[in-house]
Amino acid sequence: MATFVFDTETLPNRTLFCAKNVDTGEWFDLWQHEEDSAQRLLKFVQQPDSTFVGFNNRSFDNVVVAAFCAGRTSLEIKRIADDLIVNRVAHWQAMRKFSLRDVMIDTIDIIEVAPSFVGLKAYGARMHMPILQDMPIAHDAHITPEQEPLVLEYCHNDVDTTQELLRQLEKEIMLRVDMSKQYKTDMRSKSDSQMAEQAYVTSMKLERRDNEVPDTVKYIPPQFLKFMDAELQGLLDKVSVHVFDMNKNTGHVILPDFLGGTTIKFGVGEYQLGVGGIHSVHDKSICYVAGDDIICDIDAASFYPSIILECGFIPKSLGKPFIDEYRNIYNKRLEAKRTGDKVINETLKISLNGTFGKLASKYSVLYSPDLMLAVTLTGQFTLLMLIEWLEKAGAVTLSANTDGIAIRYSKSLHETVHKVVTKFSEISRFEFEFTPYRALAMKDVNNYIAIKPDRSLKVKGIYAPLSLRKNPTAQVASDAVGQWLAVGTPFEETIRNAPFQDFISARNVTGGGQQFGKFLGKVVRWYQSSDGEVDPIRYVSNGNKVPKTDGAKACMILKDKVIHPKDLDYDWYIKEAIKIAIAVGCKDYLTAEQLALVAPPPKQPRKKKNGTG
Repeated sequence: MATFVFDTETLPNRTLFCAKNVDTGEWFDLWQHEEDSAQRLLKFVQQPDSTFVGFNNRSFDNVVVAAFCAGRTSLEIKRIADDLIVNRVAHWQAMRKFSLRDVMIDTIDIIEVAPSFVGLKAYGARMHMPILQDMPIAHDAHITPEQEPLVLEYCHNDVDTTQELLRQLEKEIMLRVDMSKQYKTDMRSKSDSQMAEQAYVTSMKLERRDNEVPDTVKYIPPQFLKFMDAELQGLLDKVSVHVFDMNKNTGHVILPDFLGGTTIKFGVGEYQLGVGGIHSVHDKSICYVAGDDIICDIDAASFYPSIILECGFIPKSLGKPFIDEYRNIYNKRLEAKRTGDKVINETLKISLNGTFGKLASKYSVLYSPDLMLAVTLTGQFTLLMLIEWLEKAGAVTLSANTDGIAIRYSKSLHETVHKVVTKFSEISRFEFEFTPYRALAMKDVNNYIAIKPDRSLKVKGIYAPLSLRKNPTAQVASDAVGQWLAVGTPFEETIRNAPFQDFISARNVTGGGQQFGKFLGKVVRWYQSSDGEVDPIRYVSNGNKVPKTDGAKACMILKDKVIHPKDLDYDWYIKEAIKIAIAVGCKDYLTAEQLALVAPPPKQPRKKKNGTG
């Protein structure tokens, strides 16, 4: 069994196909103008026991390969490619329009498997690939033979990036292989929600259809939801009698202003409700240290699946058979967890959690806006009710977000708090998990640094470690704050000992970025330089400065991920760490000297009109 990663390039007078054997590293490169190219490519892509992996290949490259193998000229292939990209023609429409047939027998497209809706170059930046490069020649240019190596090198770089992305997604791909076997349909190129949908299509024998968007939906809360506070109970009553209008174009529920447009003040906190879940808004730029108190997260386990199963909600469009199948999957997953079957556990977890993403999509067979509304509103009111119970017992709510809350209480209340949560769990039938912290430093509810009892870190949002979900943003600065909070390591010590890749920032730049007149690409990468002559990175389209690139030096080629360049501006990163510490509420723990480093310059006195001071 051989696995190849591949890519194509199309120009008016050249078409290029490149593939790399993942195991051997061997390359197969073929230009359309070479002798017998169509027959050679067809033989290559249809060799037995071979899988071809690309990025967005189902929507683009597979069509290009089909045209290539059909003997079309490079100009004809370029016109097909432009139809796909410029006119946004669907791949299946293009195949029909240009009388093509799919020739690739076994392919995987990892664009849906990857976690974000970004391009391959952005993933390259997130993976610290050695080279970030846009096509070196205009897509509509006629090239000479001498320019072919430039295009070949560029295509190879994209293939290498695809290969690294495939490597980092290996776990996700293998889960999809297992789900494909379980449900007897190919799920290797699907997102989590697409897999969940396919699982129900297969197990319930659902037929895809055009969904009718209802005019209105209503919310009937489960019986356990009751508040002691009159205002909260009044809000619940108001929601339960409200008729929710629907957006006929999107198929989404329209929230009334009293629910989505205003905040709720209760106890010591203030909360924003909406379709996306509850969010506290009273927890900005504040740091909590446990000291003699206890600080902890209380998270609902498998919150949305539990709501669907425990609250008696029956979606109108799918009926009770959907709930029965959902419970069947849930029970199978519990059994897999009990027996230690990690593969079944993870595949069924995707089926359960991925379902929710399709409830609000009018293009899905699982479209059930009434169930989506019921789940989100129940989740929010459940957490508000838990907050009410805990605050009555003496706890203080520090934050709340979607499926959990953070609270603070004195050690003398430890047994009481656990009894309250146990009792609440009994009446709601939801399970809750405790995570204690030594400290919780918050920019806001979505971006924080938490220190666990063993001094390990839980970091969320913009401060979280680099992953495929976020662009690099000088990670070393937030790492320095985390180590300072956890074990007292000075900022400078963490920063000077970090590998060079942790100093890098990158971002997508609409229309492309440039520095000193040199085009860099639509994804730009840089580090902060002590070279005072460095010009900011600028937008090609209007010459405006790309944000946060004062003193930045482009780093499109990353020669060494460890060794620091001689002009690395350590002082900038130390100041950035200080700014982060202030943003997460730790200003009082900084020295006067540190604060002075980031203090804004004093304002100059205004001159009077007559020129006197």
